[in-house]
Amino acid sequence: MRAFIFLLTVFLAGSSGRAGELMRVAGEPTAGVIAPRTFNVAMNTFPVSGLRFSVTAGILPRFMAGLGYGGWNITGMSDPDWFDEIYLKARFRVFDEKRSFPAIAFGYDNEEEHTRSGAEYLRPARDFYLAFSKNFAGWGGDMGFHFGVNLTGDNSDHIGSWAGIDKSFPGGFGVSADWDLATNGNTEYRFDKTGGFVDIETYWESFGQVRIGLRFCDILETGGAPYRSLVIDFLGLI
Repeated sequence: MRAFIFLLTVFLAGSSGRAGELMRVAGEPTAGVIAPRTFNVAMNTFPVSGLRFSVTAGILPRFMAGLGYGGWNITGMSDPDWFDEIYLKARFRVFDEKRSFPAIAFGYDNEEEHTRSGAEYLRPARDFYLAFSKNFAGWGGDMGFHFGVNLTGDNSDHIGSWAGIDKSFPGGFGVSADWDLATNGNTEYRFDKTGGFVDIETYWESFGQVRIGLRFCDILETGGAPYRSLVIDFLGLI
């Protein structure tokens, strides 16, 4: 019994902080990057029977790049309907995080929000973006604050913006939330008229290698009916 309590204590202590860098808040990017010779696989579901996934690899210190793809009817009995194109994802961290200064990363992601059931409005791709992340160690786990701005090629007259927060707890559990102010899309869906797009995710993470979460998407019903999404991230060695 004492041995079991000891092992449980070690596990909780080792899992109380964040073992690896956070690649995303709920759905929005952070300033986190993966190390060279490592890769990250991320996937999430969307209604109905849709699946998005991406594979990114650490190419150089502070730089990672990869591809995204997916489709509809991936599960079930209907024939899959794949996306029309493969999407590019890249991120370079310009400044590492300091005690009094956030990490800053420059990135590119041309994957827009895909058609889903219950949607009345689809958000454009981020395209070029700057992400800022600042983490703080605290009792029971880390807490991070994130902010980003972007410029979408199809609507370059308006700058997009988002903010996010995450909190980890003992045992590898955590919660994150982000808020897209929708300043780069249709003006009818801006935050000052609709509240913007809010996603919340609860997750469990195993020492920075596997993250499994349940994401509650568009809970303010800005773009249509809200939905739940299963999300999985895996970090491995090349």
